[in-house]
Amino acid sequence: MSMLETTNLHKRFGELQAVDDVNLSIDREGIHSIIGPNGAGKSTLFHLLTGYLNPTGGEIRYKDEDIAGLPPRKIVQKGISRSFQIADLFEGLTVKENLQIATQALDEKRNSLWVDSESLTTTLEKTEQLLEDIELVDLADVRADALSHGDQRKLEIGLALAVEPDLILLDEPTAGMGKQESVQMVRLIRRLVDERDIKLILIEHDIGIVMRISDRISVLNRGQIIAEGSPEEIQQNERVQEAYIGTKRGEASE
Repeated sequence: MSMLETTNLHKRFGELQAVDDVNLSIDREGIHSIIGPNGAGKSTLFHLLTGYLNPTGGEIRYKDEDIAGLPPRKIVQKGISRSFQIADLFEGLTVKENLQIATQALDEKRNSLWVDSESLTTTLEKTEQLLEDIELVDLADVRADALSHGDQRKLEIGLALAVEPDLILLDEPTAGMGKQESVQMVRLIRRLVDERDIKLILIEHDIGIVMRISDRISVLNRGQIIAEGSPEEIQQNERVQEAYIGTKRGEASE
């Protein structure tokens, strides 16, 4: 059984069919990347899967439960979290405070008027573990808005992990990074997937990264899935090469 599955999924904005009859099946292990040219419908698909948009038609099933149209908070409670193209952080708070707020969402004592945040032992333990997981222990007391772009992206992944999801959707986690930061991010993502036993769906514009990190790839073009398979199969697919008008062929073969 698939962890996440869409059937005949549609999203229309007026005359624009942004997502067009998408049938997607996400297994329970590894990294599944979704790629495609600009305007292919990738971010719209992510918004549908995480409740930020309601589908015009079709089904979205997570662990065999219909989640289409549920609000984002309900989908998070089901075990799905995500990041965005632009980091969404509490910029005036420290790295540790950002993570602590996120982890408190799972603490049963969080709404008590008489409990100090520092006494939430489980929350503090989870926060410390997250700091290690995302490699930001040394920056725990630095404000989020003072972090480098790469470290902000790490922190956002930490926030996504804080709700203890089974499935994480990352939207272009290496966007705006230099080569060294991108390499570090790829290593971090791969390690987190392996160590935490989570499923990850990735949108990524860098085809070289996609080919190195992915276990399976789906290719969107004009709102439709035109190819799906292993990195090797996608590299050789003529429809994929046509969708990119040959501009990515050399990168994909690196």
